[in-house]
Parts: sequence; C-alpha cells; structure tokens
Amino acid sequence: MKTIDLAGEAQQLQWAMAFVAVVEQGSFTAAADSLLVSKSLLSKQLRQLEAALGAQLLYRTTRRLLLTEAGELYLSHCRDWLQRVQAARQALAELREDIAGSLRLTVPTSFGGVFMAQAMLALRAQYPALQLELDLSSHTRDLEADGFDLAIRANIPPPERLVARPLAEVADWLVAAPAYLETRGTPQQPAELAAHDCLCNSHFAHGRHWVFQRDGALQTVDVRAPLAVNDYNLIRNLALQSAGIARLPAYLVGGDVAAGRLQRLLPDYRSGGQQLYLVYPQRLPQPAKQRVLVAFLLQWFAAPEQAALLGHQPG
Repeated sequence: MKTIDLAGEAQQLQWAMAFVAVVEQGSFTAAADSLLVSKSLLSKQLRQLEAALGAQLLYRTTRRLLLTEAGELYLSHCRDWLQRVQAARQALAELREDIAGSLRLTVPTSFGGVFMAQAMLALRAQYPALQLELDLSSHTRDLEADGFDLAIRANIPPPERLVARPLAEVADWLVAAPAYLETRGTPQQPAELAAHDCLCNSHFAHGRHWVFQRDGALQTVDVRAPLAVNDYNLIRNLALQSAGIARLPAYLVGGDVAAGRLQRLLPDYRSGGQQLYLVYPQRLPQPAKQRVLVAFLLQWFAAPEQAALLGHQPG
C-alpha cells in the first residue's frame, strides 16, 4: 500500500495557493502583500513548487510574469481545487442555516397548470422560509438574463453554460370524443388515421407527421389536419367538441378518459412523448435553496402518483 506524506501534501498545497496568488496579482510584490509574507519567502515557495512538480510554471522577466504551458494547466487545477474547497465550506455552513430566500421558476404552461400547484405547496411545507415565483410560458426564457433559478424544459438541448438533468418522460395519448368515433369509426391501426380528421399542434415543425412504435417496429402516418393550433388546452377542448382525433400529453386528458368524455385510441402503441429536464445555471458553489429545489423536484416527479399522471403504467 502506498504511503501518503500528509505533511508534504499540505506543504505543496500551500505553495499552490502562493502560485495562484502570484498569477492573479500579477507580481510577486503584490502577491506577497496580499498573503502577508515577504517577497523572498514567496519566491522561494514558487521555486520549491516547481522543483516538486519537475516543471517550470512561470517565465520571469523584469517587467512581467508569463505562464508556461505547464503553468496554465496547473493553474486550472488549482482554481478548481479552490472552488471545491469554497463549495465544501459553504455546504457545511448551510447545515447550520435555514433554507430561505426567493426562487424563480419557469415552466411550460400546460404542464405547470397540472403539476406545479401541489409541488409548490409541498415544497413550501418543507421549507416555509422559501418564497416562490412561478412563470408559466411556452417561450424559452433566458435563465441568466431574466433572473430565473430553474426551468423545466422539453426535448431542448440547453446552452453549454447550463446544467440539464432528466426529470420525467411524458407519454402522449391518442384520444377522441365518443361522438366523433360513432360517426367516423374507431381506427384499429395507425395507417387508418390518414382517413380521419386530426387535431395537430402547429407549435411543432412536424406536427402532422405522427410516429408510432410497437414491439420495436415503427409506423409513421402523415395525418390530415383541418384544424391546427399551437396550444394543448385548445386542442383538448376541440377534441371534447368532437372536432377530431388528438395526440395530447397524458396528464391533460387522463381525467377525461377516466370520466368517459374522451376515449383512448391505439393504447398498445407508443405515440411519442417528451423528455422533460430540469435546467439551471451552473454556479459554484451551488446555492442551498437551488440545491434543495432540484432535489425536491426530482423526488416529487419520481413518485408513483406523478408517474400515473404522466401516462406511465405501474410496474
């Protein structure tokens, strides 16, 4: 087993902090003043660090300091280590503090209307010092520019500066009103949809191209859409008025199917759906209020009750 020289490791960490100070201050004199040590001691520590690493970190001239290639690489790791130390210190401090402050969330309109009332109340029950502001919108907000702490988004790759974590998968259901089916018949295969009036979402570029999957095989249908709108709730209302066959998120029509107002069609086929993500700005250290919000939502939507609303069968 390899023996770790703790004293030596601690000494090298001290030298590394001295190196970072020299780079950030731009000179040995300014760095020595910031660290409250002599310039000669600081210079000695840098020489010892370079000797221990076996690499030159700085080019020293009479006017300026320049990082070598090895110095740039070592500096990036040093800064990462300092950020982690700071994050660990904050995490320990937050163990002794209440979770408080304001949180701003932006969520798709139809999804938020179904799920977020109970979720927000449950979160506030656990953390009563939190203040929540919810934005329901079909538009993609700029989280950083608009001051949002978190978003729920569907099937959209986030910008590189944001973190995205899978939250839930929403199943789409094919539905129609019983009165429509009595008049036009009930399709038994996806191909039969081509002969029906379908209600399509014009928000999506390929809203008339419906894809179905069963036992690993794909079937596609280009449907006819006498009515196309860009709002799920309006599509649901049109379906309830017997205007045609709709493909909608299960959470919007599950209650209608259970009550008999709508009938689910082709239940043995998967007809698309959306993967939802939690998206939030990458911050080091991550604020405690944001951390508990992310953890809460991941746990909330993993519960069986929410899975059923999302259209997933138990087991």
